[in-house]
Amino acid sequence: MKAKLILPLAAIAVAVLVAGYLLYNKSAQSAALIASAAPEVPVSSISNPELLKRIQTATTQSKDGPEQLEALAELSRLYHANGFTNEAWQCYATLTLVEPDQPRWPYRFGRILAGYGQLEEATPLFQKAAKLDPQYTPSHIRLGDTLLKQNRFEEARDAYQAALSVDSQNPYALVGYARIAIADEDWSEARQQLEKAVQVSNYQIGADLLADVYEKLGLEAKETEVIQNLSWGSYADIPDPWSLTLMDDSYDAYQVSIAGGWVAHQGDVLTGLRYIKRAVMLDPESSTLQYQIAGIYLNLGDDQNAEIHFKRCVELQPDFSDAWLSLIEIAKRRQSPTLLRRTLDSALRAAPDSPSLNIERGKVILAQGRHSQAIPYFQKAIDVRPHEAVGYIELAQAYLKSNQVEKGVEQLREALLREPNHPIALSSMAFDAIMRGDKADADQWFQRMKLQPRITANEIGKLSSMYQQQFRSLPPR
Repeated sequence: MKAKLILPLAAIAVAVLVAGYLLYNKSAQSAALIASAAPEVPVSSISNPELLKRIQTATTQSKDGPEQLEALAELSRLYHANGFTNEAWQCYATLTLVEPDQPRWPYRFGRILAGYGQLEEATPLFQKAAKLDPQYTPSHIRLGDTLLKQNRFEEARDAYQAALSVDSQNPYALVGYARIAIADEDWSEARQQLEKAVQVSNYQIGADLLADVYEKLGLEAKETEVIQNLSWGSYADIPDPWSLTLMDDSYDAYQVSIAGGWVAHQGDVLTGLRYIKRAVMLDPESSTLQYQIAGIYLNLGDDQNAEIHFKRCVELQPDFSDAWLSLIEIAKRRQSPTLLRRTLDSALRAAPDSPSLNIERGKVILAQGRHSQAIPYFQKAIDVRPHEAVGYIELAQAYLKSNQVEKGVEQLREALLREPNHPIALSSMAFDAIMRGDKADADQWFQRMKLQPRITANEIGKLSSMYQQQFRSLPPR
C-alpha cells in the first residue's frame, strides 16, 4: 500500500505550513484550516474495503463534522499506518499547526521525513517533539540519530544526554554516545559506553559494535566472549509506543505481525500477542501467521492454543516442517508416546523429504536404543541436504552409540568438510582423540576449538579436565 512521495517533502511542508498559517490568522478559525487539510482519497490504491470506508468517513468528518480535529487525527493514523505517507504528512503538517502542544504530530511527521532521508527537515520536528514531552526518550534518541547522520556530533551528544537524563541506562542512547566516540576514534570511550549498553540489554543492543571495538583495541579474548554471547539478528528498534499504536489502524497483516513480533521480542509478550492476533484476523489463511501466533502461545506455556494454531498452520501448508516440529515438541511435553508416534507419522507423511523431520524421527528411535533403525533416517536427511553438517553429526552419534567408532569419526569428518568450525563436530573430535590417548591429535582439535566462539567455556572446561586426566598436562592455550 505504500505510495512514493510525489514532490520534495521539504518544499511542500513549508508551503502547507505557510499557507495554513496565513489561513489560520486570516480566518481565526482552525476549523477552516482543518477542512482544507484532508488529502484527496486515493481510492484506486486502497484495496481493503473497511480501510477505504474509514478513510472516506474520516475525510468527510474532517471537512464538515462535529469533531473535525479528531477526524483529521484519525485520518493521519489511517494513512500513516497503511503506508500512504504522502497523505499522512499532509495531515500531520496541519495537525502540528492547529494542535501545537501535541508532541505526537511533529514526532510522526519527523519519522516520515527521516524515513525518506530528509534529515535536515526532520531535525526541527524531533526537536519540537522532544521539547513538548521531554520524558519521551524516543524523541531524544531519534533526534540524536538524525543529527549523528548529519555529522552534527555535539548536538547529537546533547540529544543522547537528554535521553539518559530520563533513562540513565537506555542502551540506544549509550550506543549513540559510542558511535560519536567511534567517529572520533576514541575507542576507550566507545568501549565504556558499549559495555554498559550490552550489559543492560543482555547483548541485544550494541554487541556487534563492541566486538569491533575490542578488535580495534586488540582485546581478542574479549571479542571472542562477546561473539559467543551475541544473538545474531536479535537487534530490535527503539521501543516506541507512539509509532507502535499506529498498528491498531493498520490493515497490512504483514506489518502488524512484524510489529507484534518486535514487541514480544522486547519482552512485552502480551502486547505482542495482541498485535499478532490482529494480523491473524486480517489474514487468517496465512500459514506463516498461524505459525507465529502458535509460537507466542508456546512460549507462554499455553500448549492448548499453540497446538490449535500449529495444526491450522499444517492444514494450510502440510509440508510446514517447523510447525510439525513444534507439534512434536508439544507431544513430548505431554509425555505421550502414542501422541508422539502419531504426530511423527503424520509429519513424515506430509513432508517425507524434510531433513529436520527425518532427523527428529531418528533421534526418537535412537533414544529408544534402536541404533540401527535410526540410521536410515539420518541418512535420508543427508541425501536431501548433503551440504549441511547436521545430518552427518546425528549419524555420527548413532554410530558412536552403537560402538561403531570408526564410522562415527568418519561422519564427523564429513560434517567438518561441510562446516569446518561446527562446534559439536570439533568437540566430538577432541573427545575422541582424548579417549584414544592421541595427544597430538587432541592438541590440534583444542587449537581449533579455541578459535570457535560458539563452543562455551563450560564445554572447553569439561574437555580440559578429561585431557589433564588422560595426558597429565594442561591442554594447549
